Amino acid sequence: MLSQKDNDYLCRVGPGTPMGNMLRRFWTPVCLSDDITKPDGAPRRIRVFGEDFVAFRDTKGRVGVIKERCMHRGASLAMGRVEDCGIRCLYHGWKFGVDGTIQDMPNIRDTRLKERLKAPTYPAREGGGLVWAYFGPPEKEPLFPEYRWMTAGSQPRKPVNIIFECNWVQLIEGSMDSSHLGILHQEELTEARTGVYSKMQAAEDKFPTDDRAPMMEIENTNFGFHYAAIREIIGDDARHYVRVTPWILPYMTYTPPGRAAVLHVPIDDYTTAQYAIGRWVDGPTPPEAVKFFGIDKPGVGDWGADRVWRLPSQDRAAMESGRSFSGYYGIIPQDMAVTLTQGRLYERDHEHVTISDLAAVRMRRLLMDSARRVEEGGDPLGLDTSVDTAKIEGAAGALEKGARWSSMVPGNTVVGNPA
Repeated sequence: MLSQKDNDYLCRVGPGTPMGNMLRRFWTPVCLSDDITKPDGAPRRIRVFGEDFVAFRDTKGRVGVIKERCMHRGASLAMGRVEDCGIRCLYHGWKFGVDGTIQDMPNIRDTRLKERLKAPTYPAREGGGLVWAYFGPPEKEPLFPEYRWMTAGSQPRKPVNIIFECNWVQLIEGSMDSSHLGILHQEELTEARTGVYSKMQAAEDKFPTDDRAPMMEIENTNFGFHYAAIREIIGDDARHYVRVTPWILPYMTYTPPGRAAVLHVPIDDYTTAQYAIGRWVDGPTPPEAVKFFGIDKPGVGDWGADRVWRLPSQDRAAMESGRSFSGYYGIIPQDMAVTLTQGRLYERDHEHVTISDLAAVRMRRLLMDSARRVEEGGDPLGLDTSVDTAKIEGAAGALEKGARWSSMVPGNTVVGNPA
């Protein structure tokens, strides 16, 4: 259990908070590249870590991230003009480049002023269909990561962005929780074993088990950790069914067998942006995916133009008749139904964690340890430059009993001992 003090330390990310300071040391997704596709097009208002920014694409196609309030008199740059390699404030016409250079101050005759001042902009890059920014100290800027999901064959995968009205930590906990699969998602997994979703599933990922109490093993790595949920296989005494889930500090989980990456980025303490990238959103959504994931369009969720998730109604009649365990259809609606009922910021001082919660507890510990390192003047965990991030992977499939599960993910560069 976490005290309220520790829970706040873990979850709150605003300016000046220990966790917020630590997260700012990483490259962070802030929007989709598709949100600002057109050079000199409309800028986009973004919110990250409880602060407001604007993302824009200049005449040359370069992306910029700048504080939303103009440094002159505080008017919003979200309604500004993007033109001639800069973004111009409508109030007095000050114009800023992607690097913060003041390019024009039409209401001031003394040109020396624009040479002495610089707008609050942040390093910005594109990768995997996302715009990323770095908000930490300039002298601490890390290398830009390259993950295996950033390309599918020779083409980038198409990410999906959706907003959930809850704290980022509980969404990460849900994305790495393997023990709920055979309970909350039991109907979908029962059907998966029949091969009904074979067009979208890897051959080794038919979930050939009804074991609802997997054994959990975990190893720290130099990118965070990975863990295995080990289950008995129906009618197979020689092998286990193993799902290996890596967590890459501070935001990202790979969904076994590694087809999809999910990142949960805090907009503020009570709202989270999820970026989901997977094979099943590369092109038109197959009918199998619609049923399995409970989606009605490519991506994850049922949302409007604001991208905020809206939970569908629970089918209590189906629950009473035995047609549905949860009253929700599809993995994503089921996951979000239980996660959002925890509240916008889950208080953990009355929970009772067990061995099945091993990954969530380890994730909390590493996040808090990382934030403390930064408080003490050190570097956060997970920024080891020796890590080849392109080799990190998840896995799912049958494994001979007695074989080491880490052999399924040889690129994960294990550091430390099994817990």
